[in-house]
Amino acid sequence: MATSLDHSQPLRDAGHPHRVRPRPPGRLAPALLLLMVAAAPHAFARRLPWVVGVNIGASRAPRDGTSKDFGLALSYQPLSWLGVRAGYESVTAYEMTLAEFTVVAAAPLSTRLRLIGMAGGAHWSESPNGWRGAHGFNPLLAVGLSYRLARPWGVRLQYQYIIGRGALTQSLASLLLSLRYRL
Repeated sequence: MATSLDHSQPLRDAGHPHRVRPRPPGRLAPALLLLMVAAAPHAFARRLPWVVGVNIGASRAPRDGTSKDFGLALSYQPLSWLGVRAGYESVTAYEMTLAEFTVVAAAPLSTRLRLIGMAGGAHWSESPNGWRGAHGFNPLLAVGLSYRLARPWGVRLQYQYIIGRGALTQSLASLLLSLRYRL
């Protein structure tokens, strides 16, 4: 028995006897709906949410003097005013490394300039050559200014403060200049 593709009787709409209602294939409609829902955030996004940066600066502990500081950071900013940041810093004179995790909030001051505030924590550790090879996790606060240079490039000047308590007997204040690139 052969199957014919010619439909002699079109499907009628229940509300009107002469109107033909097309029927999409049973699995196509849910698949298209799922695809549209998954693609919607990307279709309306004006920018990519990932930013990488390198920074240099100086850190100061009250009793130990000043040290050079350099590091890397990766930020995820799904909203123009809110994001999260993970960073790594090396404080050379103190033989200390920092892994920082912060929430970042931004307020626009102009089309290119933003006021930045950060709050989170820093896991720090001294090198094995340092005093007792100490390590710990301390609160971190930061404030700064971010300036967009050209489309993917920007700079940030920030002051950050790691609160000394526990094994970190002194607070650590840093002034950092970052060159940032939006992926």
